Amino acid sequence: MSRKPSLLASALKTSEPETTVPVGKAPTEPKAAAVTAPREQRAEHQSGAYVPPSRANKTAKTHYLPPAYWDTLEEISFRTRDEKGKRVPQERLVAEALNLLFVKYNYPQVRDE
Repeated sequence: MSRKPSLLASALKTSEPETTVPVGKAPTEPKAAAVTAPREQRAEHQSGAYVPPSRANKTAKTHYLPPAYWDTLEEISFRTRDEKGKRVPQERLVAEALNLLFVKYNYPQVRDE
């Protein structure tokens, strides 16, 4: 019995045609375009993944805290509602908490866009 052809291998073969550059000639793609591209476009091209608009121009940080902190944050997010009656996301609660921390230590608050 013969094996089925690999779908991944066939997709990789057909995804991008190979381009050859003549010896002695450099590619004509300008390098300045990569420098002037907006941050979200550069990240999209580098990783090849879609970046949702809600995460554009934002970065993620990981903090290791005891589970009680995360449980309490989830509980507050679940029980707190905004003006429209929707649940307040944890990201917004953390941003609010950081602004309160900045005020405590006499740093300017960060304005949400």
